[in-house]
Amino acid sequence: MDPYLRRLAAIPPLRAESEHELAILSWHGDAGARDELITSSLRLVVLRARLLGLHGSRLLDAVQSGTVGLIEAVDRFDPNRGCRLSTYSWWWIGQAMRQSLPLPELVQEADLRSNLRTPMYDEENLLEGLDRELVEVLRARFGIGAGSGRPTTRVEVARRLGLTVSQVRTKEANALEHVRRRLAKVGHRAPHEHRGAGPL
Repeated sequence: MDPYLRRLAAIPPLRAESEHELAILSWHGDAGARDELITSSLRLVVLRARLLGLHGSRLLDAVQSGTVGLIEAVDRFDPNRGCRLSTYSWWWIGQAMRQSLPLPELVQEADLRSNLRTPMYDEENLLEGLDRELVEVLRARFGIGAGSGRPTTRVEVARRLGLTVSQVRTKEANALEHVRRRLAKVGHRAPHEHRGAGPL
C-alpha cells in the first residue's frame, strides 16, 4: 500500500470522550476541533476503500473521494444524537466513493456485506427488527456475531439450518436489503445543514 495511505491507516482513533468533546466544539464552529475530528478519522477512509477491493490509482482516488464524504459527515454530525462519529461517517464516506467512482454492483454488494463484519457498526442496531431466521442466515453466511466463525457457503448454511439453497439465497437477499435500509438511516439521521468553519 502507498506509504501515505499507510500513515493514514495508522492514525490512532480518538477515545469516545475526546471525540464527543471535539464534536461539540466543532458543532459550534471551532475550526481546530473540526480539523482534529477529520484528521483522526482518515483511517476510516482508507479502511473503507480497501474493503472495496481497490488497488493502485483507484484506491487513491477512492480515498480522495472518501475524504470529501468524511468532511461532509463531520460538518453534519450532531454529537447529541447518541452515535459515534465513526458509525455516522462510514455511510457518508462510502456514498462519496460510489458517486465519484462507478463501481460494479458486485463490488457494492461486497461492500455492504463487509459492513456486517466491521466493528464500527453496532450489529444489534443493524439487525434490529429482522426476523430471527434471517438473522441466523446472515450470521451463518458471513461469520458475524458472538461466537461466529468463518463465512460459509449457502450449501453449508442450508444444511445447518434445514433449508434449501434457494431458501437461503432468498432469505439472504431479504436480510441484506434490510441492512442496506438500516445503513441508509444511519447516514441520514443527523441534521442536514452544514456546520463548522468550511473546508480544510
